[in-house]
Amino acid sequence: VVITIDQNPTTANAGPAQTGASAICGTTTTLAGNTPTIGSGQWTVSVGDGNGAFVNPADPTTTFSGTAGFTYTLQWSISNGVCTPSTSTVDIQFDQAPTTSAAGADQQVCEGSTITLAGNAAVIGSGLWTEVAGDGLGSFTDDTNEGTTFTGTAGQTYTLRWTISN
Repeated sequence: VVITIDQNPTTANAGPAQTGASAICGTTTTLAGNTPTIGSGQWTVSVGDGNGAFVNPADPTTTFSGTAGFTYTLQWSISNGVCTPSTSTVDIQFDQAPTTSAAGADQQVCEGSTITLAGNAAVIGSGLWTEVAGDGLGSFTDDTNEGTTFTGTAGQTYTLRWTISN
């Protein structure tokens, strides 16, 4: 009789989540699983839209591709013989690129006139008006509204920026 006693596999660590502020803008990312010292590893998609793919599912730091606008839960499993595999999951969020911003046409107005801005709608993401140049005293009624009104000082010229982020 031959008896083989397998060692338990290395404890799996799928790496840090890539969500929220660490989300990916686009459709590919490099994963950060740990390298097994005992056993071998394998990446799988636990949750996603069905279109996720790994360049090399056995590589702990492989490239993963998915669909923008989706969050995936990936599982890194390390197996060795008949022992129970060690598993760890990581969430990967692929954000869509934001709508391309357009601030509207330049305007010249007479003192006391209402200045209505004409930025484009943020279909993907959210917009924010900022004063880039001027006396620093300009103000927006609602700096997140593409069609907000702006108030400035007579005799000043302002440069305003409409930024759409996702």
